[in-house]
Amino acid sequence: MSRSRSQEVTVVEPPRSLAFAGPMGTSAARWGMEFDPADDGQTDTMMWIEVDLAGIMRAIPANLLKSRIQRVSDIEMVAIKVAVESAAREGAES
Repeated sequence: MSRSRSQEVTVVEPPRSLAFAGPMGTSAARWGMEFDPADDGQTDTMMWIEVDLAGIMRAIPANLLKSRIQRVSDIEMVAIKVAVESAAREGAES
């Protein structure tokens, strides 16, 4: 199932980090990524997420909520990696 969401960019600190804020269900959330160069020419990336539980989301068991957020984050990180690598390949071919 596909869901869309709208996030506002709150921090851009090239080339080290970016952050967003917006709704997650009935709650306010913030998330971002931090980038560190690795010795092998690649980049280590860490994603962080903060959620201010409100409304019905307060009733969701913490372990269930955490696993759902982790699942979505894993999917998003794969999609971001594909997009970045695709843009890098296209730039190299130009």
